[in-house]
Amino acid sequence: MLRVLRSLSLAALLAVMSLVACPPVNAVTPVPRSSVETVGQAPHSPATAPFAAESCSTASPEQKVRPAQWAPTKNPQTSVVSTLMRSDCAVIPAGFTKEQADRAETMEAALLARAKGPQAQPQEASLAAADCQVYWPAPYEVCGAIRDKYNALGGPNSFLLFPTSNELTNPDGHGKRSVFQNGPIYWSAERGAHPVVNHFFAAWQRNGWEAGSLGYPTSDEIVNPDNVGRRQHFQGGTIYWRLNEAYYVTGAIRDKWATSGAEGGWLGYPISDETKLPDGQGRMNRFEHGVVYWSPGTGAYAVTGAVLDQWSRAGFEVSSYGYPTADPVTHPGGVQEQQFQRDRIYSSGLTIPVASGVALSLGVPSAGDLRPEAVAEGVVLNGPGFQARFQRVADDGSFEASLVRLDAGAPTSLDLLFGAPAGYSLRATPQRVELVDSAGAVVAGVGLPMGFDASGASVPVQTSFEGNRLRVQLGNSTAYPIEFPMIAAKGDALEEWWSLGAEQRLTCHDEPYDCARVRNARGPAYNLSKEAFPEATETDDNRIDAARHCIWNGLMTEGANQGFAQRMARAHELDGRKNPDWTPNAQLMDVYNNKTGVQVGLRNEGSPENITSTCIRYAQEARIVPEPDTIDLTNPDGIDLIALRHP
Repeated sequence: MLRVLRSLSLAALLAVMSLVACPPVNAVTPVPRSSVETVGQAPHSPATAPFAAESCSTASPEQKVRPAQWAPTKNPQTSVVSTLMRSDCAVIPAGFTKEQADRAETMEAALLARAKGPQAQPQEASLAAADCQVYWPAPYEVCGAIRDKYNALGGPNSFLLFPTSNELTNPDGHGKRSVFQNGPIYWSAERGAHPVVNHFFAAWQRNGWEAGSLGYPTSDEIVNPDNVGRRQHFQGGTIYWRLNEAYYVTGAIRDKWATSGAEGGWLGYPISDETKLPDGQGRMNRFEHGVVYWSPGTGAYAVTGAVLDQWSRAGFEVSSYGYPTADPVTHPGGVQEQQFQRDRIYSSGLTIPVASGVALSLGVPSAGDLRPEAVAEGVVLNGPGFQARFQRVADDGSFEASLVRLDAGAPTSLDLLFGAPAGYSLRATPQRVELVDSAGAVVAGVGLPMGFDASGASVPVQTSFEGNRLRVQLGNSTAYPIEFPMIAAKGDALEEWWSLGAEQRLTCHDEPYDCARVRNARGPAYNLSKEAFPEATETDDNRIDAARHCIWNGLMTEGANQGFAQRMARAHELDGRKNPDWTPNAQLMDVYNNKTGVQVGLRNEGSPENITSTCIRYAQEARIVPEPDTIDLTNPDGIDLIALRHP
């Protein structure tokens, strides 16, 4: 070590001593993204004290200087001189060779001589607007306004790091650019010089760089008010970045978005660039929580939530509804209304959630105004001679949708619109309309309606389904009101509990009066049985299941009669055989508990509260019988319940 130190000049010796005294750091310390200048900040110089090099012929790689900050070369060599080059004494930053570093040093010398002669300081090589500067070890010239912007950002000490090109002329013949390790700086006479990097550069490139609709940058990156996202302005629009995605908005769509609060408003950040629509006229942008559509004849309007799901399923702007012509309006009860070129869409405000951010929704299209009204557990849309009622019937999200003819002036048909996000499909079966996921599983559905008049008589109803529209042809009667109810529920509950299968529909058709009176008995049975056993994570073949069947049959017996309850329960079990999870033991359990429910209903006529409390008490004391065929299944007294397991 002593032999090495003696062989070095005093300057080199000091450099090596400083290396020993201080832990080595990277040759270049990039400025973090958070330190990117925002509009209005003052520039700062990229240079520390100039780097001086003397003979380093015997310096090992470990002894070479690793400066913490980049600095220009002091007294750069005009030609390559072995052992006297900066590259002989200092570590060359990654990405450059010794040959490039030595060429860069001679270029620095040439610029110094051209600027003020040999007595000029390194920083003085770039004082004039037309001058250029070289940043060792990069053998490239950065010139004029681009150089000034680069220096203002910190030069090689900034997030851009070192240049990788000379100044280039853009294809338009007017603008300029220089490329750096982490992105370019672009310049135009109208808007000056600005860096465009990372996701901003990718979004700009995707849209044609300066020759595209965005044109040249007009600002550096700007931190948004949420201190999370960023934005950068261009001649033709603004690119917004958040969570490693960047998209641009512009024109009337940007103006409409701004009125909603921009990225801090209810639409959130853009998640697409502005897109040209198939008609060649309209434009749209997608945002985190909706879309904004624009056309020359309608202007720009946002569409969001369930109305967006229903409108999109219908075909967006090429559907029978056309473009939106007004902002969405939210009414009491959560009803959302929006006017389109042809017809309005009223969303009910009730949905069946099936996954995170995914729900089945129902809406009513109308050529005229409907009057939304909030009611217990739901809403009513009042129209001329009719109502569309949507009311929650169970804690699992299930709700009843009922179309009601109030008088002879009511329309003879009404439509329901189904909405769901992309990735799900809708299909109609003889019993219901189903929402199906990509794996083919039924995740939600709506049973097809039946009709009952005020006297309890059955009223004919016909349905047809196309696209996402269920058209209901409403039969008539002289006994108003005439109701056409249907249940919307999740897939598992729809299949196992709510669905009116073929056998149950036949029972209702034969006994419409009783069916109409007790059609909502399932809701209390479902809710109260779950509330009684909060520790249970499943609802089948256990004490919850036992309580549910008991309450349902008890309420049907009390609300209609014993015979109807027995026939509906029998039909329910027959329909249940179509369920892939059906087992003989589960059916034997249900039959036993149905009998108890009927007996409880008979003993507590006129007191639904006693029916539910008795059934819950029986369920809490239910016998666990994994093999029901080992006990007396006649259940003549109806004073207990059984379960296959618990919880």
